[in-house]
Amino acid sequence: MAARNGTRSQSASPQTLFEEAIALHRQGNWKAAVKRYKRLLKDAPDHPQILNMCALATAELGDLSGAVKLLNKTVDKNPDFSDGWINLGVILQKSGDNTAAMTAYDRFRTLQPDQPAGHFNFANVCQLLERHDEAVKAYEKVLALAPDNTGAWSNFSRACLHLGEWQKTVDATQRILELSPGNTGALAIRSTALAELGRNDEMTDLLDFDRLVQQLEFGAPEGHADLESFNAALCEHCMSHESLVFEPGENTTMNGHQTGNLSQDANQGPIAPLLEMIGKAVQDYQASHPIDPAHPFLAQRPERWSYNIWATILGSQGHQAPHIHRSGWLSGCYYAKIPGVITADSKNQDGWIEFGRPQDNPKLKSEPQTRSYQPYEGMVVLFPSYFYHRTEPFESEDSRISIAFDIVPQV
Repeated sequence: MAARNGTRSQSASPQTLFEEAIALHRQGNWKAAVKRYKRLLKDAPDHPQILNMCALATAELGDLSGAVKLLNKTVDKNPDFSDGWINLGVILQKSGDNTAAMTAYDRFRTLQPDQPAGHFNFANVCQLLERHDEAVKAYEKVLALAPDNTGAWSNFSRACLHLGEWQKTVDATQRILELSPGNTGALAIRSTALAELGRNDEMTDLLDFDRLVQQLEFGAPEGHADLESFNAALCEHCMSHESLVFEPGENTTMNGHQTGNLSQDANQGPIAPLLEMIGKAVQDYQASHPIDPAHPFLAQRPERWSYNIWATILGSQGHQAPHIHRSGWLSGCYYAKIPGVITADSKNQDGWIEFGRPQDNPKLKSEPQTRSYQPYEGMVVLFPSYFYHRTEPFESEDSRISIAFDIVPQV
């Protein structure tokens, strides 16, 4: 009898039971799938594929330690079962044990040397462990097997950058741009490596602040008496947003809170008119920056896009480390609340936004070309998403509230 609504015949054969488990697995019914896998394991406790599939379903249920235990048994009993090794690496990496994951990936690539996935995963975890020399060698193996793998080229370029292999970095970014024209990450890394090679004309062409950064200001949209009341509504909306968290993981916000994507809300409130103004500003930017086939950023211009927009609320010593916005073509920031200490006429640049300074790397020796802008309420700054940027720390009892956004190209 076939499975119906998670039930099965007690007399089902092992083959039928396994087919039911696989069907439930593919449907996302992890709990029912695990139940069947475990029943099969009673009669075949060392079967590699059953152990492997049971582990994957167990991981989907959120039990990573249980999945690791099953996969360890899989490879202990079946040391040449390559699927078990790569899946063990993936789960260990998700669990945060990158060293053990590297060992598992290394075993997989020994068993399957012609499979790019093993070398790629091994290289990625080497990057996380800052073993960049090993990462470079592994990425080179990936690219020998899959020369058009944009992701491998991208990660390879970052590893070369960490090692100070500037020419290799530039060559890698050139290949990325051939495969993925206008690639944001490649343009950011390329600009850094060009500076280290002393190829300043090429670097300056990429980081042309005068040409590519645009500063403007928004007025109050319809329905708001003035800019002050509009900004107050934006601040209230963002500060009370359910997605607001302090120092979100894998993010550059320090001593501050940040929201999720505000464009996805059913009720966008004051974000809706802000998005309308942003859309008009982007259209104006495109009109004033016509397509230029000779420039890798201006040669690519989306006709359709979606928005990723979020608020950042910084307090005293709040700041953002240098970063780029990888998913965007054009990015920007609108300033809704700026403490007086930032807008004051002073010699320091506390709370300002700075462009052009790359992420920390002890191999970097050249002085970066930078440009800073003093924010004020109602100001908008638009810039290519590959421009590294950061905010300076400041001291104030008042919060600095900005709303950043990316123009994400859509096919």
